Amino acid sequence: MRTKLNMMRNCTLLAGLVLSPSSARSQAIPVELMTGLRYGTINLVVSKGLTGTSRWGFFHQSTLTADFSGDEQDDLAMQQLLFFEPLNGFHLTGGAFYGRAGFNPTAGMQYINAGRALFILVSPRVNIESDPSFSIFSILRYKPDIARNTKLYLGMQLLNTFDTSDHIKSYQWLRVGLDLKGTQFGAAVNFDEFGPHPDLEVSAGLFVRREIP
Repeated sequence: MRTKLNMMRNCTLLAGLVLSPSSARSQAIPVELMTGLRYGTINLVVSKGLTGTSRWGFFHQSTLTADFSGDEQDDLAMQQLLFFEPLNGFHLTGGAFYGRAGFNPTAGMQYINAGRALFILVSPRVNIESDPSFSIFSILRYKPDIARNTKLYLGMQLLNTFDTSDHIKSYQWLRVGLDLKGTQFGAAVNFDEFGPHPDLEVSAGLFVRREIP
């Protein structure tokens, strides 16, 4: 577990260094901590252009899972992608994915719509290996104003991973809470499914999310 925490710290530092070159736009790095009945997660997702006008940029996503059951199900998943934006909001991506099987080259595409209150990301990709696997990663966040300096925060993060024959892993992570001056917090429910004939696993708890300058 200590090794994975060190890896997550290094991933966060790497994302901050790689995604924040001096020529790039200044952008905060959003980090979410969730603690539930079964496990806790640290989640980091960053998408950043090289400059304010460049069609090239980086996408980084890391999720560290710490299992509280003692079954040694701790996990670290990470993707580091370079993207090109041929059309506004549409990205072609390529880079590397790290998971239980190690590093694999990966390629895909993304659709991003980042509005003042609504954020949408849909990111299908394929891991390039002898037996390729496929995934669809999605984020939906909605933050409408409800009072001065206060917003409602609704979030959903989805993943579906499969190969040519079977389902590998899926999850649906839901968040409901408040946004107070840029810090989000509230209730969290994670639904997870593993393997070709998955049973639903649920971990409910609390989350806090902050965009770190």
